Amino acid sequence: MSFDIYVQSFRDGKAAGVGLEILHDAFGKYVIEVDEDYWQVQYGADESSDIFLQALVNDPSSIHTISIHRPCRDSRLWQSLWQLLELPGTVLYYPACEAPMTRDVLAGLAMPPDMRESLGEPCLVSGAAEIFQRIENA
Repeated sequence: MSFDIYVQSFRDGKAAGVGLEILHDAFGKYVIEVDEDYWQVQYGADESSDIFLQALVNDPSSIHTISIHRPCRDSRLWQSLWQLLELPGTVLYYPACEAPMTRDVLAGLAMPPDMRESLGEPCLVSGAAEIFQRIENA
C-alpha cells in the first residue's frame, strides 16, 4: 500500500497522547527507532513500514499522531494497530476512508467536532483483519 494511515487519540474534543511505552508494547520487538520521531517496523526482508510520530506540543513524551507510511501486509502490523485502537478516544483513518475506525464506542464524542464533520462518525471494527480488509477494499 502506498499511502499513509493515521492513528490519533482524542479526549473531550482535543488532542490526547499515547505514551512511548505503549507504542513500544504495541509494535514489540519489530520496531527500530531510527530517530525520536521516526521508527520502522521490520517483519522480514520484504515486509516493513515507516512510522512517523508527532508528539503533543506540551508533552514530547506523549504521541498524538502516528503515521504509518507504506503499511505492509504483514498481519503483525495490523495486530499492533488493533491494539492501539483499544485506547479510549483513539481512531484510525486514511485518505478517502468512509469513516475512521475504532474499538471505542465513545471515540466520536472524544474527537474534535470539525474532524467528525469532515471524516464522519467512527465505525467499530471487530479485529485486525477487518482493519486490513477495509483498507484493502477501499
